[in-house]
Amino acid sequence: MYIKKLTIWLFMLLAMVSTACSDIRDIVGGGTQDLPSDGVVLTLKLPNFTKNTVATRAATEQQINSLCVLCYDAGDNYLGMSTISSANIKDKGDDTYDVKVKAVLGTATLHIVANTTITKSDAKDADGKNNLYNATRDGNPNLDAPVCWGSVKVDDLLNSKTDVWLFRQFAKASVTKDTKVTNFEITGFKLFNTATKGTIANTKLDTEVSLPSSVAYADEKDYSMGEHPFYETPAAGKAYMIIKAKYNKGPETYYKVAFQMDLLRNRHYQVKVTAVNHAGYSSEKEAKDNLPENGLSVEVVDDNPPIMKMIACKDYELGVCGKQTVLGNAEEATITFVTTKPEDSKYNDFSVVSHDPWITVPTDYKSKASYINLPTTASPNSSIGRLYTIKLTLSKNCESDAHTGIVTITSGDLSLDVAITQKGYDYRTDPNRIVRIRDLENKSSDLNQDDYFSWIDSKQFQGIRPEENQGRVRNDGLHFFVGKNQVYYLIPKLQGDLQPTYDDSRVNVKEITDGGNNFYKVTLATGDNYERWLSSEGVTIISITNAKTKITVSYPVYHVGLFAQLTGKAATDYQLGNSKASGWYYYEMVDVKAKVTKTDGTTEVRTYHMLDRNLGATNNGYYSPATTALEGNKGAIGGYFKISVAENSNDAKNQNTVVDALAIGDFKVCDNMCLRGLIDNNNNLAIVEEKTHYGEVYNCLRINTEERDIPQIFIPMSGYYEGKTDEDAIYKDSNHANLWTSSRLAGYQGFSESSPEYGFWYLYLDAFGKSLNLSNYRFVSGSSGNNTKRYRAMPVRLAAEQK
Repeated sequence: MYIKKLTIWLFMLLAMVSTACSDIRDIVGGGTQDLPSDGVVLTLKLPNFTKNTVATRAATEQQINSLCVLCYDAGDNYLGMSTISSANIKDKGDDTYDVKVKAVLGTATLHIVANTTITKSDAKDADGKNNLYNATRDGNPNLDAPVCWGSVKVDDLLNSKTDVWLFRQFAKASVTKDTKVTNFEITGFKLFNTATKGTIANTKLDTEVSLPSSVAYADEKDYSMGEHPFYETPAAGKAYMIIKAKYNKGPETYYKVAFQMDLLRNRHYQVKVTAVNHAGYSSEKEAKDNLPENGLSVEVVDDNPPIMKMIACKDYELGVCGKQTVLGNAEEATITFVTTKPEDSKYNDFSVVSHDPWITVPTDYKSKASYINLPTTASPNSSIGRLYTIKLTLSKNCESDAHTGIVTITSGDLSLDVAITQKGYDYRTDPNRIVRIRDLENKSSDLNQDDYFSWIDSKQFQGIRPEENQGRVRNDGLHFFVGKNQVYYLIPKLQGDLQPTYDDSRVNVKEITDGGNNFYKVTLATGDNYERWLSSEGVTIISITNAKTKITVSYPVYHVGLFAQLTGKAATDYQLGNSKASGWYYYEMVDVKAKVTKTDGTTEVRTYHMLDRNLGATNNGYYSPATTALEGNKGAIGGYFKISVAENSNDAKNQNTVVDALAIGDFKVCDNMCLRGLIDNNNNLAIVEEKTHYGEVYNCLRINTEERDIPQIFIPMSGYYEGKTDEDAIYKDSNHANLWTSSRLAGYQGFSESSPEYGFWYLYLDAFGKSLNLSNYRFVSGSSGNNTKRYRAMPVRLAAEQK
């Protein structure tokens, strides 16, 4: 059940006089005479806000204490506003309020905001346009007097049956348990990583989160029960819940629950514990640092879905909720609809029919449906009827792919469809098929992981989740490495398995026994190569069907990148600054074209296999400190690396200790020829002016690629560090994009190889504003072949030249 909407039922004053024609035109911004001159009476209906049924009253009645009515013309230009105090909001009983509003000349749309003071800056932006979609409110949301918003077009007021819905600015969450779970005592819960503020208005209420242009995420301070309000928050790796509970009367332990959905305003997200088979994590920190606990089974549902679609005939109306999405193991879905067609004054002249075998409508759905009566205290012209809530029974989806079914609601001669999407079976967390990866290799003694999917989703592995890849999904399948590949996978073979199906031109699958257990060993069918492919481009998916359970699991396969670990001196001594990159990272590979000048003076276009992000970067987006919208991409900078630690002229000329330590196989720190060649080849490396979705203009340093799915990669603004130690390192040039190259300054560029300074100076990329240069810098302060230990550290990008 969802957080029920605040419904405004509108009806028009019946008194109309012919002498009021000019005033009527002022109200509607046109020449119609259908609206009264002295305003419109709005009857506000405030339904219950409870986690039970829609017919049950909440313990605390919510209030509308104040209203602001804002007027906008057809171009969404602000015209004016009026406020309505509590004294002029007439309580009609049954959670119903009457207010009278007027519109100013030229009004096309009315926006109505409850329970907050609206300022001019809230109402309009610098250009005089509607700013309610950007205006924010923060602090703890008020459950008793919630900030609400709704809108209505003046033209729609000509229809006496028009409804306007007010939406709460926030959502809320609660926790319960199934009655059959008797060995589990919930003592409290907390929400983590929810947004700290929200916008007043939202243009896509049922589908998208509306985030302010600048938003932070915070954790609740205390564990408690009851209902916790919070501002709407996107699904991408943000909000989660930790439940504190006692298992089998033992000590309190902690269970992590992930919200695998956008958390939208005006919803009630109910977490229901359906099964528990062991104690949780011993501490909150341990729960935060790990994946959701497999020992805890939960259902996460939202409160009654909102009515999103309305149709009408002459005498009555029908409205239904939008598409509903549930998890693959969900056995229930909730739909809502409203009808105003009475039958014997019972308003039950309706039918609900499923068109798919996995969706069942209960035979007694009419008698079991919960409902609320729509207002009967409004004028004769207002719509009366019932808002129904019905629970449908679902069969679990045993396939990896999601499926969508249709339910049709009919009332009299009107019919509307509601789509229900059930997500696929999450094979990644199936305890019976825990996938193992073998022969990880990159300067690490930890060459195996016995729970592959948990490992790549953990905080110990960075860069592979969708929110770290500009939304691209890469954490749902098996990865074989481009360049040199040594990894293979073990998938448990279960009793009743049918023969796996797979693309043998890409992978090999054979049955083996390891440690007394039966597995499918999955290896790369081709030799080491840089060919880039992924499952969506063909049938490169491994599918295994079990005849007993009827469950089919399908594993996408990727040959687009690699995993590598920053360890040893590359993660310590060769970096500068207090925050250093270390651990395992995902990198994707793209091909780029560079025009290079050969030793004989001629030019040719060469292909480089370049990684899509800096070394040690946690995402592959573009970062600019000058923009609010891109500040979340700061992880794209990666580590700040020294390019050499040579202490004398001889070592500076001959040693490549740091450059070699930063390499990943054949992927090495880009040289001057590569970066200069990208600039020279039709500006494949260039600064372009871009604009964020908030309208912020910024200069973006991008590289054009040869890939359809990743047409561009980015070099983020980074600046550099200079200092002797991490503690005294000074951060400089934050608005510059910098990259070390592996190329020493030599010859015509400045030094002969006999100079004591040769080897101390390296070329580096520097971008600032519209200026893009390959300049040079001494990797350490000093002169005449001296090393003062005061190093300069910048990001690096790795590439392998096509052979």
